[in-house]
Amino acid sequence: MKKIYCLLFAMLPLAAWAGEVKVTKPVLTLENDTLTLDFKFNMEAVKVNSTQSYAFTPVLFAGKNCKTLPPVVVTGKNKFKMRHKDRKLARKGDYNAPYTIIKGKSADRRNLVNYTVCLPYEEWMSQADMWILQEGRKDCLLDLPEIQVIEPVVVVEEEPLPQKGSICEPCMSMVSYLTPTEKPLKVRSEQNTLYIEYAAGGTEFKADFKNNSAELQKLKETLNPLTEGDLVTFKAINICGYASPDGSAKTNDRVATKRADSFSLYLRGSYHFPDSILNVTSAGEDWDSLVKMLEEDKPDYADKALEIINKYTNPDVREARLKSGLGSASYRAMMNEYYPRLRRLSIAIDYEIREVRNSEAATLIYTNPKMLNLQEMYGVAKNFRPGTKEYREVYEIAATNYPTDIVANINAASANIVYGDFDRAQQYIERVKDDPRAWNNLGVLAWLSGDSEIAKEWFTKALTIEPEKAQENLNKIK
Repeated sequence: MKKIYCLLFAMLPLAAWAGEVKVTKPVLTLENDTLTLDFKFNMEAVKVNSTQSYAFTPVLFAGKNCKTLPPVVVTGKNKFKMRHKDRKLARKGDYNAPYTIIKGKSADRRNLVNYTVCLPYEEWMSQADMWILQEGRKDCLLDLPEIQVIEPVVVVEEEPLPQKGSICEPCMSMVSYLTPTEKPLKVRSEQNTLYIEYAAGGTEFKADFKNNSAELQKLKETLNPLTEGDLVTFKAINICGYASPDGSAKTNDRVATKRADSFSLYLRGSYHFPDSILNVTSAGEDWDSLVKMLEEDKPDYADKALEIINKYTNPDVREARLKSGLGSASYRAMMNEYYPRLRRLSIAIDYEIREVRNSEAATLIYTNPKMLNLQEMYGVAKNFRPGTKEYREVYEIAATNYPTDIVANINAASANIVYGDFDRAQQYIERVKDDPRAWNNLGVLAWLSGDSEIAKEWFTKALTIEPEKAQENLNKIK
């Protein structure tokens, strides 16, 4: 059997020379517990005739441990069959065929073999060297270089952003829910303007006279809910009478007072209000409202009428000059159009509401929410799970009844973010965006829109307001 020698060949960098076989220096890499061995065979100088075959088998070894790898076979035979000793080596190496078979004379064949194998890594392989066997004999020893460890690339998939229309679970811990700083005394004031009609020259209020029942109904809609139960304590009911300028100012003031007093008697009899809270006053002739209506409507005679009103301060003189200066047609038009709107009663109802129990608040928030303060409304919200329609509804009712309150709008925005209605949340936060307490929610909305950089800016600013929450939000989006 022809023997092939294996020596280091100094003229070829990183190569070994095996008499007739050139072998490049192997490269070993380890990735995810898989060892990859990579080198090249050059079989150009291996000569075979039609009866010869050579098998070059790489073997990794360290001490008593070894791993036989599939051989590279050079043969001149038309049909190659592994010999008994080759099959014996194959059983040790867990392969059943050569790595490749090169057939024919060197001039007619592909002699360069890129030899790459992957095998499960074992600890002893870090100290291994490699023999290349020819026909099962150790003919070429190669010192293996240090294994190059390839660290696995850890791909962290970003969680998709929450979408509109569904409960935003991560938002529950991100948004701001602010607590009102104090429980204010629930003092309320309701205003009503009634255009009550009277018989010519009369001052007595009659509920069934002309359109008075319809006007009275407006007041009942305010008063009746307040008189139900024991929630309300009335503090004052102020009734002020107003008159139009037709007639003497003294008479008009007296008539306005008597009409207000007559209506006061009606309220006392109908609602059993004590005299101590019924306050009657008269504003007399309402020139200010007449001026405002003329300036807004601008009838043909408006400029002349306003000139006269501004020129004379005495109400009786002013009224006489209007009659003569405008002419009968224009003056009558003004009387018919504007004077009835000047004759009216202004009713101001001042009352105080006691603190309510949660069970009462749970009903009142839907039937009469103005009886509740923010704390009582938010107490009702605790009955529902965040993200539900009912939970959001409570916060929206609060913002509707307290439209200028910073806390109410920020909390309504939070409830809508958690509910998944980001557009609605933006509307609430826009009302209070200049308040520092809104910065955190502005960051949440920016993050939900996909703008992480703007979100970071808002959260960074919010560190001075809500440091723990803002920092957690910053950590979440980094």
